[in-house]
Order: sequence, then structure tokens, then C-alpha cells
Amino acid sequence: MSRAVALASLLPLALGLACGPRQSRALHDASRSLGRAVAREDAQQVREHVVPGARAQVDVDAMTRSTDTRRSWAKALDDPEQIRPEATVFLGPEQPVAVVWTDEGWRFAEDPTDVYAHTTPRQALRALVRATRAGRWDVVLDLAPRRYRLGLSEEDLRVAWTEGEQSEALRAGRDRLAAHLSDPILADADEASLDMGQGHVARLEREGERWVVVEF
Repeated sequence: MSRAVALASLLPLALGLACGPRQSRALHDASRSLGRAVAREDAQQVREHVVPGARAQVDVDAMTRSTDTRRSWAKALDDPEQIRPEATVFLGPEQPVAVVWTDEGWRFAEDPTDVYAHTTPRQALRALVRATRAGRWDVVLDLAPRRYRLGLSEEDLRVAWTEGEQSEALRAGRDRLAAHLSDPILADADEASLDMGQGHVARLEREGERWVVVEF
């Protein structure tokens, strides 16, 4: 995954887009501030514009390696094409739902009733947590990458999660993931990751129009 792309995906979080449309001027100011930091090649200031858990992922060199690249980033940040407020609403402890600001006000960006959807990385992680708690091994199987699904059955998953030697470790990993469902997710077009700290990372990849969980 390109770290420069990762920074671009994290910028809305760094700017605090969840604050709502009244903050649009402040958001624009924050974007300009980041652009000036890029123009100055100020690595520390660039990273300070990103949420703490993702600062280590920012490849400042990729943004400043040449004058043209540096100017391109600075220009884009100084005058972004769009500032779109987004937020996450938790309908329950493990049910994050994306919402966006529109001309008509805040609107759900996804079906809040489809708890097993996995068309986004966060949905896939949410689905894994809920499906393993509910014993929906069909959903868990569908959340596995295609290369893992070959030869794997729902019964295999049931045994692994409830009776197998690694069942306690699997459930502990699931519970750890559940506690981080609202954390920033780094994503590009094909891969995504959620850093849960202490060396624990959830990794996902895209398969067609959906996301699957590689590890957690």
C-alpha cells in the first residue's frame, strides 16, 4: 500500500471532518497548514496533521522527493476540490455506521440494517466481530480470502472458533478487534489495515466489490 495514498486517506480524519459543516473554514485552514508544512519539507509538522496512531505510516519523502511533487501536494492541500464531512455513528458497541453530510443534512452512507455487509473495510471487520459472536459461520467463511476458502467449510470454522486449540486465541483476537472498530483504517484501492497497537494489525484486501479479512 502506498504510504502517500495512506496519508491521503487519513487526511479527512486529521482535519476532523466529523465536526460538521460549520467547521468547513477551519478544515480548509487545516488543509492549507498541512500544505505549507509539505512545501517547507517539515516532516514533523506533516505528521502532526495525522492522527497519532498512523503517523509512523506517513512517507513524507514520497511527498517531498522532488520540487514538482512537493508543489503538487502543496497546491492540492491549499485548494482542495471538496471538503466532505463524514462521521461514524455507533448504533451499538460493535455496530459502527458511516454517515455523510449532504445538501439535505446528515444521511446514512450505508444500510444500517445490514450488519454483515462488507463493501468497505470497516464493514468487513464489523461483520467478522458480529458473525463470530452469533455463530454465523457462513458469513465468516464469506469474509475469508478466496485462497483460504478452498477446502474450508462452515463446520471447520465452528470447530476452530469453539473447540480448537486456537479457539481462545481467536476469540481474544476478535475481542481486541471489537475494541478498535472506530480506529482509523489505512486503505487504498486494494488493501487496508487497522493498527490496534502492540504489534496487532488487522489486514484486509479487496475481492471485486467486497472486502475480505486476511488476518486480525
